[in-house]
Amino acid sequence: MIKFAIIGTSSISEKFVDALKKTQGCEAYTILSRDEEKGRKFAKQHGIEKVYTNIEDMLKDSEIGAVYIASPNGKHFEQAKLSLEAGKNVICEKPIVPTVREFDILKELAIKNNVVLMEAMRPTTNPNFKIIKDNLYKIGEVRQIMLKYCQYSSRYDLLKEGKISNVFDKKMYGGALYDIGVYPLHFALAMFGEPEEYVGSSYLLSSGVDGCGTILLKYSDKIGVISYSKITDERTPSEILGEKGSVVIDQVSNVKGITIKYRDGREEQIGVELYDNDMRYEIEEFLKVIKSGKIESELNSFNVSRKSVEIMFSIF
Repeated sequence: MIKFAIIGTSSISEKFVDALKKTQGCEAYTILSRDEEKGRKFAKQHGIEKVYTNIEDMLKDSEIGAVYIASPNGKHFEQAKLSLEAGKNVICEKPIVPTVREFDILKELAIKNNVVLMEAMRPTTNPNFKIIKDNLYKIGEVRQIMLKYCQYSSRYDLLKEGKISNVFDKKMYGGALYDIGVYPLHFALAMFGEPEEYVGSSYLLSSGVDGCGTILLKYSDKIGVISYSKITDERTPSEILGEKGSVVIDQVSNVKGITIKYRDGREEQIGVELYDNDMRYEIEEFLKVIKSGKIESELNSFNVSRKSVEIMFSIF
């Protein structure tokens, strides 16, 4: 039984704890919150045994086998570094860290301490991701990749009132790209590999972070366009276009609603029915890597996470 320490009391932590309860071989053991009252409320609500307000104290707990980090982006590096140094396996919310330098430090610590380090990226651990990859041959040579994630944020309304939340705070590495643009970017890199060139452009908000933007990925035989926004909603799906047809994906972040549309007018639905809580897939992958004795996931690899960080930081 692998006991997890949860860092952060946001809704994403609640979803992760729910996924832990539905996954064999693990449990939510303790919660770390700067606000003790909030931490105790979270623990009581979710049946968690212990509450800590100091990460150093928490990491001395020998019962903890893994740490899930769901704090603001700007806190990821420090918390992951301390956890790895303490010999704990780490699964960290996207983006794993804001910079390549920080990623390289964490990677070396994972190697040194022989513990797992994995970015909590859901799409690539979702079984439908592999199904898409296995079916790409049906659309012929892929020439265009058009992936997007645009979702209006209620916290944008707060920003317009002069209130800056973490998601729009430059010091916390907030903004649309780091918050949700990372999903389609990571998807493209994991599906098609590293581009030969890339360039990005974004619209900056009053707080200094991007509200929306686009990344162009140039491969030798295809072009990728990544679009993301927290100040507009999307109304059309993502699409991978080949010479014989295309793969249409309703939701890249959840890898749902997948249709192959052939040039001759035929359509084919692919994909499997998913868990209600798709965070179970990343937990299962994380546990699998721990049990294998390896330090790196093949599905959420170091190379893909590092390249994603590199591209995002160059545009940030």
